[in-house]
Amino acid sequence: MSAPPPEPPRFRIRRPERRTTLVDRVRSAVAERLAPSSPIARYARMALLALLAWFTTRHIADPSYQGIYGPLNLALHEAGHLVFVWFGSSWLMAAGGTLFHLICVAAVGVAFWRQRDPFAVTVALWWTGTVLVGAGVYAADARRQVLPLVTIGDGPVGHDWFMILEPLGLLAWDQWIGGGLRWGGVALMIGAIALGAWTIAERPRPGA
Repeated sequence: MSAPPPEPPRFRIRRPERRTTLVDRVRSAVAERLAPSSPIARYARMALLALLAWFTTRHIADPSYQGIYGPLNLALHEAGHLVFVWFGSSWLMAAGGTLFHLICVAAVGVAFWRQRDPFAVTVALWWTGTVLVGAGVYAADARRQVLPLVTIGDGPVGHDWFMILEPLGLLAWDQWIGGGLRWGGVALMIGAIALGAWTIAERPRPGA
């Protein structure tokens, strides 16, 4: 009986070891200093919370306050109308501005949650509060329609919340609905700041 043929030699492809470059060292140093438990990140997040608290007081004092994030909120709101116009419903197109805005903010919050960054999630919650505050001020103006309106294109300017509430028979409740949205948004903003402070306090301090 003949011996089995020898197995062919196995070859392993050895990849050259990657050398650590200056860019890698800088990137590693930046990541270390910006880690949630690092002193720089801790103080930066505390400063951000203080800024958000100041913005919140401005929203409470002045319903029309927009903040530096106002243009972004407006852009997302108007983009929502362009997205929901494809559904062929004038009611959905009017509601689409706020709906799309909330969807975008929720997507940001989910992305931060998947990255396991609870502090960033609280910032997204605070941002949601600004959306509700703006929607509340807009809703409370449904009957009076004295707020300046923005539209895209050359078509007629329509009041979103008049178009939302009037078909539902809720136009007479615009002040109540607007007030509920506004103060609900303020409460969410305050709660988000409190949660953000809690996440900072729960993070292990360097050297602890």
